[in-house]
Amino acid sequence: MSTSRIIQLAQLISSQTSLIDQHLQNNNLPEPSFNQDGPTEPIQNETPDIQKAKTDVIEATIELRQLLEGPMKLVLPESNFTPLVAIHRFKIASHVPLDSTISFTELATKCGLLEHDLKRIIRYTAIHHRVFFEPTKGFVAHTAASRLIAENPIAGHLMGLTFDECWPAHNHAVEAISHCSTSANISGYSIANNTGSLNTFQYLSAHKERATRFAFAMATTSKASLDALSTHFPWPELSATGGGGRSLVVDVGGSKGHVSLHLARTYPDLRFIVQDLPEVIDGAADQLLSSLAQDDAAIKDRIEFVPHDMFKEQTVKNADVYLLRYVLHDWGDEYCIDIIKNLIPALKRGARIVVQDHVLPEPGTMGLLQEMQMRSMDAIMMSLFNSREREAEEWRDLFKQADERFGNVIVNRIGENGSSGVISAEWLG
Repeated sequence: MSTSRIIQLAQLISSQTSLIDQHLQNNNLPEPSFNQDGPTEPIQNETPDIQKAKTDVIEATIELRQLLEGPMKLVLPESNFTPLVAIHRFKIASHVPLDSTISFTELATKCGLLEHDLKRIIRYTAIHHRVFFEPTKGFVAHTAASRLIAENPIAGHLMGLTFDECWPAHNHAVEAISHCSTSANISGYSIANNTGSLNTFQYLSAHKERATRFAFAMATTSKASLDALSTHFPWPELSATGGGGRSLVVDVGGSKGHVSLHLARTYPDLRFIVQDLPEVIDGAADQLLSSLAQDDAAIKDRIEFVPHDMFKEQTVKNADVYLLRYVLHDWGDEYCIDIIKNLIPALKRGARIVVQDHVLPEPGTMGLLQEMQMRSMDAIMMSLFNSREREAEEWRDLFKQADERFGNVIVNRIGENGSSGVISAEWLG
């Protein structure tokens, strides 16, 4: 007798959750918890098998819920982020004591809000997002999620990016799409902020506080992503071409230099020039120097910061690599081609343009969770920049359109069916 899909999913959830639970017990690790002292990383010391088990459980849980709730819920999901935005905007988490409770009355006074508004904000986020809970009627305490907001500055940067920049842009993205324009200043973001002729980055440049927050949010790069860049391009072979010297990497759009720093630590035979707009790299060298451990002191002599607009001709000639890490997905095709063309006058024969960026899958070739994340990122690019993520062949087409003298464009996907890749093109002109 055949087993129904909902039973198959339930059995998968049960079996894979047992593997995760056994992993936690065998390694004496804390179990996931909503309590304020619960682990920020829910499953620690993950092995590849445990990572797969966790993904299997999440995907099966999503599908099972969707099947049981039915198609009407699929087209009418819960989508009100206002209470979470309020938690962020009014810094409510910072006013809740870490190891005790506070009354709605006192908390409302501290936040400068009406008590009945505060109460419904917290009760919404508590039930929908596990942000705060009410241990005794009328009193508020932290959960793991609300404590993260209160203590972790990275969470603050990311919430600022999500709720102050992305959320208003999403609300106007459909209007932007109706213009059928490829212009960078016709986006949900530009309409939401009334930027006029300015694109998103130009607008941010004129609003330093928002630009700084945006840069910090972008700098919250996982070590795994940086390690992937280190291993999915043959940097050691490049450094061997230096003839006893150091090969030069130009980190175009390199922000505060965190990517160059990672590569410099890994490859001592490379030196780096980090390029970005003046307001972006302002103070970056001092920040980098202050972050270096004593053992890293020599690295500062191998990383230089130079202001440069990538929409103008490249000023650093004859480098070995021009690196564009998560830069091109912020721009539509015509802009990307312009960026690449501006590098060409600086290229020596054999120089490489190296791109680390997302590589969209063919539909259905990735797991549910991974493809959902990829399609979400593509939608964010549409809202913020009127840009897009690209499939492997579309990356190759960009270089072909820019100049036929680029050699074979290698798209090296990170991991089996990975969501990102390292793309490299050799200049043969």
